[in-house]
Amino acid sequence: AGRGKRGEREERLGSEHNSHDEAQVGPPLRERRVGAQRRQLTTTTRTTRAGERMPRHGAASAAATTTAWCLAVALALASTTTARAADSDRPYLSREECQTNGEALLGDVTFLLENADAVTCASGAGERCCRALNTYFGPNSTFWGCPCYADLFQEGLMQLPAFARPVVQTRLVDCGIPTLNTGCKAVDVNASAVSKEIVEPNLGQSGTMQQYSAPWSFAMKGYDSYGQWYECIRVESAQYCVSLLLAPGVYSETKWGMCVPEDLDNITINAAIVRTNPQFYALNPPKTFCTYPKTLPDWNPAAIGVTAMLVFFAALTFAATVAGYLMRNVFSGREAGAAAGKVGWVRKALGVLGGMGLCFDLHPNWKGLVKEPRVEEQNREGLEANSVSRYLTIDLRSLNGLRTLSMFWIILGHTGSTIYFNFNLSYFSYWSFNPQNYWWLKDWYFPFYAGVLGVDTFLFISGLLVAYKFSQQMSKRSLSKMSWKREIQFWGMYCVARWLRLLPVLVVVMLTVWKLVGQLLTAPGFHLYWDASYVEPCNKYWWATLLFIQNIYPGGESFGNKGYFCVPVSWYLAVDMQLYVFVAPIVLITYHYGLYAKVFQKAKKYMAGSFIFALLATSIGLTAWIVMEHNVMWQFLGVGDFDRYYIKPWTRAPPYLLGMVLGLLIFELQRKEKCQRLYTIFANVKDWVLVILFLAAFVAFVLLAFTPAFYLQTPKGRLPPLSENSDTGMTEDEAHAYMILRYLGWGLCLLVMFTITCIGRGWLVNDLLAGYFWAPMAKLTYCAYLIAIVIQDVTTQSLINHPVYYNTWTMLSYWVVFVVGGYAVSFVCYMCVEAPFGSMLRNALSAMVPKPPQKGEEGKRTVEAENPAGPGADDERPVDEGDLSPGEAIFSPTREEAEAGEIELGHK
Repeated sequence: AGRGKRGEREERLGSEHNSHDEAQVGPPLRERRVGAQRRQLTTTTRTTRAGERMPRHGAASAAATTTAWCLAVALALASTTTARAADSDRPYLSREECQTNGEALLGDVTFLLENADAVTCASGAGERCCRALNTYFGPNSTFWGCPCYADLFQEGLMQLPAFARPVVQTRLVDCGIPTLNTGCKAVDVNASAVSKEIVEPNLGQSGTMQQYSAPWSFAMKGYDSYGQWYECIRVESAQYCVSLLLAPGVYSETKWGMCVPEDLDNITINAAIVRTNPQFYALNPPKTFCTYPKTLPDWNPAAIGVTAMLVFFAALTFAATVAGYLMRNVFSGREAGAAAGKVGWVRKALGVLGGMGLCFDLHPNWKGLVKEPRVEEQNREGLEANSVSRYLTIDLRSLNGLRTLSMFWIILGHTGSTIYFNFNLSYFSYWSFNPQNYWWLKDWYFPFYAGVLGVDTFLFISGLLVAYKFSQQMSKRSLSKMSWKREIQFWGMYCVARWLRLLPVLVVVMLTVWKLVGQLLTAPGFHLYWDASYVEPCNKYWWATLLFIQNIYPGGESFGNKGYFCVPVSWYLAVDMQLYVFVAPIVLITYHYGLYAKVFQKAKKYMAGSFIFALLATSIGLTAWIVMEHNVMWQFLGVGDFDRYYIKPWTRAPPYLLGMVLGLLIFELQRKEKCQRLYTIFANVKDWVLVILFLAAFVAFVLLAFTPAFYLQTPKGRLPPLSENSDTGMTEDEAHAYMILRYLGWGLCLLVMFTITCIGRGWLVNDLLAGYFWAPMAKLTYCAYLIAIVIQDVTTQSLINHPVYYNTWTMLSYWVVFVVGGYAVSFVCYMCVEAPFGSMLRNALSAMVPKPPQKGEEGKRTVEAENPAGPGADDERPVDEGDLSPGEAIFSPTREEAEAGEIELGHK
């Protein structure tokens, strides 16, 4: 079975449904099966669990992954590809000839996989696909007329996974190949005639039950249809069931959902279905399951443990908030303190909750969340009167708006994948027989919907803040007073602080989706989806997620969109962590300390620039090799090669490195006394020059997002290409060039635009992105990134059980719901988990880490910059009262103490 972006499943037996091991097939061909060991692409036929749905990107990845299967069996069954082939005077082959030739073909299908024309059949029945069918299986081939034998045709189809059968049938029909329903001349089919009359099974349903059942006529046409299961289970004396059956003349397994009286069992329902066509269903018995919904909640020890953990956090937050209120308002003064002394248990209780426990107090956490960011004008006292003609205002607040809008964009992309990929394209019968169901993929604005570059904006911001904040710290340290012991300790805490900063929220989310959510919900197919997307990967690879190596091991599928790791979207956290640990320190040590060698001190900045350039060149080179070697294009709707290309740090590095360039530049501009020439250049750039640069970068920015719209302009009625560049709006070289350079181009556009905004020359853009609204939203992005996709999966998988047809307003409506719901839950996560643990971490590390040696008089000052805890959480945390941040102490060097939180950036 194919894999999708978030967990396409291999079809498997559902133990709770007692699915059959092998479909019923005609005995003549089954007896003649030979050479099973040499049929590398043959599988046993399996049925899905009742109500199974293929998850996100199902149609795309499933069709592509099973290209070999579809081609092998479809071509073995095919006799021609054009309408004129059906009119050929050549007699059809006999049954025995078709059997013998079919077995020989299935023994070696490698020649099909090497044929570029044949591979295009995965995307649609275009000219190239039909040409391949005609070349191998036209009227003069060794399979002429074989699809017209009903039992042989059924046997061939039944060797395919259920979801691939409609694809095969559609390609045969679209290419004009005679099949049982289109163009066959009279043959001795040696099988029961197909009844064209539709007789609905009599199940004794009330009018309400019939209304909540799927139309029987849909099932008879091969369309999966589940009816309204949620409404059904609320009807008194009713139960919801799903039947897996074949429709006469369709030969594609269909799922039919029904609302029936609760006294009916699966045997009775199967018998009613058989009576609609006794001859056909004697060979193809239906299978019915009435096990939904299960009793909820389904408590087990793990679910109880996770629930207890969440209740504990809630109780601790409540207790800390009450204690904090008493300490601030009741027992704060001397008189109140004396009065409190008479009540000993009160003071003891407050003492127990003091320290770390009070980090859960909602009052300071709320103040940190909603604190308004401010920027002061640069201090002019240290500048000579005629040194520059104007002054810069370093303003990083626009990053708040950039981060929040990027999160909105990512949620928009996941909205399309959770709804339209899941509940339109994954209904293979629907998109196979109705190509209009995927026309929306080729709309010019689909690339905007996809949001595949949103995380690269996060990487850019992360690199910027790491370089900027750590540069402020490292510039205050004296190279002559450093020791290897102190440096090892410092950089060790640099890594540990970041890991501990990200860990609490990740652990809470991981345990909740792994052990609890699946026990609280049910729906047809929900548990199959949830187990494959969350439970099974967490069972195997939870430790890789906690170590932030999940994008390397276990990684994911190359030919598809599925990751094997726990918490599917967490691959981005791993990329960010790996760049933070292995790239940023080397760049910063080179830039500030010249690799700790005195001989390099004069050239250290040039060395750092050369090193960044070398890293960029290496990243582009590796990306180019991956793209060319593995033919990476805009397959799978923007992902390309998921494992080799999409989730690896060496391909995603350019935005991070360019963010570091901007961070170092802002640091130097902030030290204007020491960088007069650089400061003067940026302060005196003409406004019209900046406007032209910004507009040029913005146009390139938009083109990078919308270029794939040209790629997706395939012929009308054709699915966008999945496996290779056929019939698209871009040549192969153009597509390769785009995939090689898109991350670099995205980073360069951000570098130009936000250099202008961060030096206070962004005008309207600054006004829009630096507004107060964005600051609290930006702090919630870390929780929102992990939680929003879970809410989308829960909502769609438990409530939607029918194809969703695209229109713009439906898409945007769901998006607004997911944004509001995701941020609402993220607010609770932030207040009860992220902010408290962040405060605890800073308090602990401040007490543990000694102060490093300082330069000159600055050594007398106590600054948070000495503690790696702060920068280790550079863009994930709010800044508390004592923290150094891009505030007054940074922008006004004459101020003695830093004021809290000029830029209040939450984690992505």
